[in-house]
Amino acid sequence: MENENVRHELLSSFKFQDKTSEKILDELTQMASAICDTPISLISLVGKEKQFFKSKIGLDIKETPIENSFCRYAINNPQEVLIVENPLEDIRFKDNPLVVGKPHIRFYAGAPLITGSGVALGTLCVIDNKKRKLTSTQIEALQILSNQTIDYLEHKKEHINQTDLLRKSINKFNKLSNHSLDALFQLEVNEDKNVQFTYINATLKKLLPQLSPEEFKKNPFKALPFVHPDDRLKVENTFVEAIKNKKELDVTYRVSKPNGDYAWHQSRAFPDNQAGKRTVWYGSFRDITDKKNYIDLLEQIIFDISHIMRRPIANMLGLIHLLEVSSTEEDMLNNKEIIKYIKVVSEEIDVEIKGLNENYQKIKKSFSKLY
Repeated sequence: MENENVRHELLSSFKFQDKTSEKILDELTQMASAICDTPISLISLVGKEKQFFKSKIGLDIKETPIENSFCRYAINNPQEVLIVENPLEDIRFKDNPLVVGKPHIRFYAGAPLITGSGVALGTLCVIDNKKRKLTSTQIEALQILSNQTIDYLEHKKEHINQTDLLRKSINKFNKLSNHSLDALFQLEVNEDKNVQFTYINATLKKLLPQLSPEEFKKNPFKALPFVHPDDRLKVENTFVEAIKNKKELDVTYRVSKPNGDYAWHQSRAFPDNQAGKRTVWYGSFRDITDKKNYIDLLEQIIFDISHIMRRPIANMLGLIHLLEVSSTEEDMLNNKEIIKYIKVVSEEIDVEIKGLNENYQKIKKSFSKLY
């Protein structure tokens, strides 16, 4: 019972729900039938209630009840080929509907399909409606074909598993990607110089809602009409130059919004040369309007500091100078400490303002690296 449960779990993992024929399996059953000179050959998989035929030659039915199965006896001794030379004289099969009725089995030989873990899933079997014997060479050939059959099934299972893992990974990536603030993309230029996006996430709909993503993927230049007229030539030239010279792309521009306003966008991408003449760029579109507004605000602050605050300080220093040169000795004695204090404070303010300006330039430079 334990082995039976293991077999059923393995059969489920092979995902044999699809009972359509497969070319490679059909070729293996044809070879078995030809080598053993039998009219019927089957790849039979033994389930709990039924055995179904993954491939069949010379038989119309797709499955039989498990109680009518010859193969369920074959898998009990997986290291040997089960040969039944006369079912009518075998107590296990003499009353079997497949013996007393169609297809009137008079000979059966089944080579178990043994997985790498040692579990028999079913058999590659040959059947005849007349008595016969197999040579040792034919029996060996049947075993070899059964090994090829299980190798194919296990490789297919592994391929399905890897495909499922890949699909899950892609779905997970898409979920993460579609929640990104950036429109991530893969841009490809093939050997015929055709340019198209082979991948772009859902964020594009938020950045450019006026344009269909499918249209944009097929022809990136359909986005140009939505770029500010003053920026279009720069954007087009930057893209064309990057594609032509297979170089890094980095361009900032304005894009119209549905309400008529403009947003600032930045496009960045890095080329990856593939085999042949195909080149792929991996990059992103992002809305940098907030960043641009922030930098503009800082620029205004610096302008105010440099041109508004520095002016009274300069005047203060000028007045101090006049006091220093025009005061009498007696006045200078009285005002010396005050003048000294004003001068020190003014110089400190001037130094602080210069420091703020230098710090801003550093912040601005670091922003340009991040964006």
